[in-house]
Amino acid sequence: MPHPDQHYIYLDHAATTPVDPRVREAMLPFLGEQYGNPSSIHGPGRVVKAAIEHAREQVAALINATPGDIVFTSGGTESDNEAIRLAMELAGAGQNEIITSPAEHHAVLSACMQEGRRGAVTRLLSVTGAAVPDIGELESMIGPRTALCTLMHVNNETGGILPLAETVELLQRHEVLSHCDAVQSGGKLALDVRAVPVDFLSLSAHKIHGPKGVGALYVRKGLRVGQLQFGGGQERGRRGGTENVASIVGFGTAAALAREEMPDRMARWRSLRSEAVAMLNAALPSLHFNGGDEATLPNILSVTLPSEYYDIEGGALLMNCDLAGLAISSGSACAAGSIEPSHVIRAIGREDAETAATVRISFGGHTAAEEMREGIGIFIRVVQEMLARSNPRSHSRITIP
Repeated sequence: MPHPDQHYIYLDHAATTPVDPRVREAMLPFLGEQYGNPSSIHGPGRVVKAAIEHAREQVAALINATPGDIVFTSGGTESDNEAIRLAMELAGAGQNEIITSPAEHHAVLSACMQEGRRGAVTRLLSVTGAAVPDIGELESMIGPRTALCTLMHVNNETGGILPLAETVELLQRHEVLSHCDAVQSGGKLALDVRAVPVDFLSLSAHKIHGPKGVGALYVRKGLRVGQLQFGGGQERGRRGGTENVASIVGFGTAAALAREEMPDRMARWRSLRSEAVAMLNAALPSLHFNGGDEATLPNILSVTLPSEYYDIEGGALLMNCDLAGLAISSGSACAAGSIEPSHVIRAIGREDAETAATVRISFGGHTAAEEMREGIGIFIRVVQEMLARSNPRSHSRITIP
């Protein structure tokens, strides 16, 4: 852990983002003087209830939805889990198949496994080099037993973008329910659930400079779904329990800011990504950028250091970056002191040795060019120092100052 006074560069915004000061300011009254219960009919309760409904309008506007179709949840995981459960409850007799991909978030894959314990069968689509499901394969996989197709809009490790409109149109034609995990795309790419009539869509606040622990599930009007949580009549009877008011207000503000600033953020990310790629290529030959020329969200940059040229272990690379004052993520997850290769990077065909040396660099809504340059500079220096210590197999391919 860095010393509190250490200068630190944070380039892991796909994992989470810092709360925007404007979001924090909007939340503060609901952590203090505005303490009423939104289910109460007296004045303090009505003030808080109005704040929740305003936030609902702000989140709905982010995806061009009707506010009444938005259910606030504890985050993207709950939204994913419940969308899959509710969809399978709607399935007709004999419909017990779910189509997804091996590169989905664990919130989706684990929920599909849980449905498997109730008799569902999960079928997996192939994915491209950007971990985007092969939509050309989707139609041939749909059959009379298919109940649901659940796919993420933007892959959280590679940034690969699903052709959502094409996917939803195909599923509608075959009368298959659709769920989109839009946790990485919500507030970053334009989403319009009226133009692209997905049945369920998941969102999360902390990916767009909102608070952690709050998200939303969009449920298309007309779907007769069950309850997410039992209790009182909150969330129009769909999710019982007293609302997380301050966080919901923060989510609404973050959604409004993301919608307003989306064009500027996107332009900055494109510039940051282009310069980062140029810096990395100039200093570290033979890198592989996962996704290549495919459509990817430009705030995510997934880089594999091929084992043929880089005798570097991914966990050690991350720790050395951390010690040097840089926060990035890896294509690997550390568990019990060992490295388990990322299921996403495995799905796109990387060998385990390569997945261990795959990193994800990601930018936030306010990442400055100077911050990116300093962070990429730290990463390059750490890699070069590790290579110098490890006696690489191919010194001639790497320039070490």
